Amino acid sequence: MTRRVRFGVSLEKEVYEEITRLSQALGTDRSRIVSMAAREFLSGKLHFAKQHECEGVLVTSYTSNRKVEVDEILERSGSLVVGRSHFHSKEGRCIEILYLRGPSDSVWDLQAEISRVCRECRYVPTCT
Repeated sequence: MTRRVRFGVSLEKEVYEEITRLSQALGTDRSRIVSMAAREFLSGKLHFAKQHECEGVLVTSYTSNRKVEVDEILERSGSLVVGRSHFHSKEGRCIEILYLRGPSDSVWDLQAEISRVCRECRYVPTCT
């Protein structure tokens, strides 16, 4: 059995309420939800703790009125974007799937910049 450790965390009220609603909907407790979220966050971010040549997929979702901003960001990214596919959801949102290859700090910077524009932005590394 995994040993648990207790510590205090302050959250925005809205985040706390969302965690509570999700835990009730899934029939689990808030600690499990926070633990799952922390594990997912860490697995995605620890990848960038060490500088290396990186490859992976960046998936983004944004409203169509932000497309020009996204295009400008991607143009500035240079050769980092190896492949790009663009789709539209039933609700009219733009979905971009980007295959990236380059220095991990550049991938990190691109993800951070796109995250400021896009509603959803997830990076999945294919390298170790």
